Amino acid sequence: MKNSWFTGKSTRTKIFTVISIALVVVMVAATLLISIPGIYYGNFYIDMTPEGLYSVRPLMMDVCEDILCNEDGSPREEEITVIFCNDRDRIIQNTYTRVIYYMAIEISKRFDNFNVEAINVQMNPTAVADYKTTSLSSITPNDIIISYGTGERVLRYKIASADSFWHVGNKKVYAYDGEYKLASILLSLTMIDRPVAYFVTGHGEDVYDFENPDNPENAKTGTFVDLLTERGFEIKTLNLNEIIENSEGEPRIYDDCALLIINNPKEDFGTDPDKYGSLSYISETELVDRYLTETRGSVLVAKDYKIELPILEDFCREWGIGFVNNLVKDPVSFIENGSEEGTTIVTEYNDKTDSYGYGIYSEYVDLGTSPHVVISDSGHIVSGFGEPIAKYEQGSAQITRIYDSFLFSTAASNDYALNDLTGTYVDRAGEDGRRTLAAICGREIMDIDTGSRTHSYLFAAASADFFSSDLLGNASYANYDIVSAMIHNVARLETHADSELGGMSANNSDDTFLGKYLVDTEISEDDRVIREWSEEKQMQVAVRTIYGLTMTEKIVYTVIIALIPLAIAVTGVVVSIKRKYL
Repeated sequence: MKNSWFTGKSTRTKIFTVISIALVVVMVAATLLISIPGIYYGNFYIDMTPEGLYSVRPLMMDVCEDILCNEDGSPREEEITVIFCNDRDRIIQNTYTRVIYYMAIEISKRFDNFNVEAINVQMNPTAVADYKTTSLSSITPNDIIISYGTGERVLRYKIASADSFWHVGNKKVYAYDGEYKLASILLSLTMIDRPVAYFVTGHGEDVYDFENPDNPENAKTGTFVDLLTERGFEIKTLNLNEIIENSEGEPRIYDDCALLIINNPKEDFGTDPDKYGSLSYISETELVDRYLTETRGSVLVAKDYKIELPILEDFCREWGIGFVNNLVKDPVSFIENGSEEGTTIVTEYNDKTDSYGYGIYSEYVDLGTSPHVVISDSGHIVSGFGEPIAKYEQGSAQITRIYDSFLFSTAASNDYALNDLTGTYVDRAGEDGRRTLAAICGREIMDIDTGSRTHSYLFAAASADFFSSDLLGNASYANYDIVSAMIHNVARLETHADSELGGMSANNSDDTFLGKYLVDTEISEDDRVIREWSEEKQMQVAVRTIYGLTMTEKIVYTVIIALIPLAIAVTGVVVSIKRKYL
C-alpha cells in the first residue's frame, strides 16, 4: 500500500498545504502572464525612471503625427521603419539601446505606419545589405537604420549609431537626447517628397537628353543617371538664367533641389547685361552661392583642366576649391589604355581618420587589396583658403568652411603646364609629389543652442570624365561605389528638429538644451532642480526637483530589499528545525 502525502496529517495541515500549493501555482501563472508581453513583444513596461527616459513626450508625438499622418489624421501611404541591428533581448539588455528601443516601440503603438524591427546583422548580414553605402561598408550591432518608403520600396534611409542618441562628456554619458535625434532624422528623410538632382545647362555641360533617348551623347552620362536614380533622385535639367522668380520676386534654385550638378561645362558662367537694370537680378554664381548658404545645398562640379573658366573658378575658390589647370601624370600608379602614359591614374585614398573621405571609404583604405577609383585626363586642386585649410565666415564664429582632399595621385606624380609653342602639356610645373584630384569643401553651421551641426557641400573633380560612364561603369574600379556613397552623404536631405525636443523639455534642468539628464550621474543639487520660464517674473523659476536616488541610496535600498526575504527564509529554517528536533 502506497503512503499518501497527506497520511498522518491533520485536517488543518492538509488545508494549508493545498492552499500553499495553490498560491504558488497562481503566483507562477501570474508571473508568466505578466512576463509574456515583455518576453515576446517587448512593449510591456512601466516607466519608473525619475527622468522619464522610457516615456515619449506629447511634443515628440506631435512631430511624428505631422510626418506620418495626413491632414485628416489618416495614416500616410509612406512608412517609417526603424531597424535595430541586434537581437531584441540584447537590445534590451544594453542600457543605451534599451531606451531608444522603447521610445521607438512607444511611437509604433500610436502609429500603424511606424514599424520597429530587430535584426541580428552578425547572423544575418544580407538582411541589411541594401543599406550599405559601399559594397565594403559594415553595419554593426550598435547601429540603427531608419528608412522611409512605401511597402518594400525604400526611398531614403539613414544609419545612426546608438551612441549618437546620447550626450557624452569626459567619457561619461550624462544626458539622453533620443527624441531630438530621432525627430531630426525623420524630418530629414521626409522633408522633400521626391528629391531632384538638377543638371545645370547653358554652358555646354554633359547632360542626359531625356527628350531624345537615342541621342548617342547620352552614353557619356547614362551610368551616372542610373546611379542617381538608384539613390532615389528624380533627374531634371536647369538653366540658371531661366529660373522663375519666387513669391518674393527673387529667383531661387528650387526647394526640391537636393543636388546641383555642373558636369564638364565648356563655357564660363556669366551675367546677363539685359537684366542689369533689374533690382532682383542675380547672377548665375550668386544663385549657386545662395543655394549653398541659404538652403544648405550640395553642388558637384566636374571641370576640364584644359578649359579656363575664370568666373566659375573664382566662385569655387571662394568655396575653398582652387583649380590648377595643368595635366597630372603619375608614372607609378596608372593604367595603360591607349591614352598618354600616366594620365589614367589609379588614385590613392585619404587615410587621415578625421578626413571627410576616410569617413566615406574607410573600408577601402583599411583593405589593401580593395579596388581603387580611377581618374583619367585630370588636372589638380589646391585649397582656395591657403593655410590653414579652414576659415570662419566673416562675422560669425559658428559658421566654418573646411577644405578637404578626397582623392590623390601618388607621391611620384607631377603636373605639366601647357607649352604655348607646341600646344601640348610637356612643361613640368613643380616637384614630384601627391596631387589632389578631387576635393570637397563643407560649410558647417553649429547651433549654439542644440549643439547640432548642419552642412552644405561643394564637391569638385579636376577631370571632365569624373562622372563618365567609361569610369563609373567599369566593375573593376571602385568609382561607382565611392561616388554613390559620396552623393548619399552630401545630398541636401538634412534638417534638424525644434530645439524644444532636445533642451526645453520638462525633464531638463536648465536652458542648456541637452536633453534629459540622468539622475544617477554626478550632478549637484542645483542641477536636479527643474526650471521653467515664468512670464510673470520674466525669468526661469524652479518648479520641481528630480528626486532620483544617489549611488549610496541605491546601495542601501538594494540591501534592504535583499534582507527582507533573507530574514524570512532564515526564520522559516530556524522554526522548522526547532519544531522537528527541539
